[in-house]
Amino acid sequence: MKSKQSEAAFNASLAARLQPEGASPGATSKMHMNDAPVGSSKSLDALLKDFDTVPFSSNASTANVTSTASVNESLAENGSSPIRRLPVQNLVDSPWQPRLKYDETAIQALGETLKARGQDEPIRVRPLANGKFELISGHRRTRAARLIGWAELNAIVSAVDDREAHKSTLLSNETSEGLSDFERALSYKALLDEGFAQTQQEVARLAGCTQGRISQCLSMLKLPRVIIDMLDTYPGLITYRHARVLQELLLKYPDGALAISTTLEMMIDKPEIEPGELKELIGKACERKRPKRQAAPTRIVEDKNGRSAFKVHSTANQIIINVVPGVDVDLSCKRTIAALRAFAETIEVPEDKKS
Repeated sequence: MKSKQSEAAFNASLAARLQPEGASPGATSKMHMNDAPVGSSKSLDALLKDFDTVPFSSNASTANVTSTASVNESLAENGSSPIRRLPVQNLVDSPWQPRLKYDETAIQALGETLKARGQDEPIRVRPLANGKFELISGHRRTRAARLIGWAELNAIVSAVDDREAHKSTLLSNETSEGLSDFERALSYKALLDEGFAQTQQEVARLAGCTQGRISQCLSMLKLPRVIIDMLDTYPGLITYRHARVLQELLLKYPDGALAISTTLEMMIDKPEIEPGELKELIGKACERKRPKRQAAPTRIVEDKNGRSAFKVHSTANQIIINVVPGVDVDLSCKRTIAALRAFAETIEVPEDKKS
């Protein structure tokens, strides 16, 4: 069983390990600040166990410096750096950020969280030639930090090219809070357009979601231009479920885009409207806008004396003949059928595709 060191022995050996190589015992030296530690933290018991298992050596300090240098060299080779403190004023948005609008209330709440808990994880940026740093992830945290008056944020700096920055920015926002279905659709489309993925299945693999989810969001981009323009301004106005209802209504009312967009404007102040309720509202609006078919005038067929004998009404696919009292109905029917047969011989009815 391993014996525990006394407190005095532990302190003495610890001081010896921290003594610079070649310095005489008891000599003093200037304080040296190592780089901020990375990785998971250890408990005091774990640190004591590590101390007990590592044999004492006057070169231990030098070994630690070499190890830190190796880590920094490895990070440099990968285009990244350890966590750094960057001025918030030097952070700029990515041109590939898919978010079109930031919820001010959510940013305020995030700011309060930062004040209460601090910054849980660093943002990620890349250096620009002008000395600024372009955000890859952390757009919301940067805004929250500015709101609460923070001057700096912890950041990981990655030296990546435009293409890698574009891809990383799109993917880092996939799990971002409050990103609307429409904004996700724009992000998925960009992944396809830029060749980061060739199919919806590949987009799903990159984004870590189902192919069905990708398809549902992308379908929103097929809505009429007047509705897309509205979503550019209010990206969270509808979800893909609402969009599916709109597409069904557009099949029923091909000229209903304007009526639909007018109804959607109601959702700016009432965003809680469910898809079923929206369908009912738009259906009523489209019915009011639909032009009513003018009823065909009643045609009068007169007898040889100029008196009314038949009243003929026609609809989309019907001919209705009202026989005036005193006229032989059976004979009228036979003569009408004979006339229709003679007419039918001169026309050709289109083939029924359903059969």
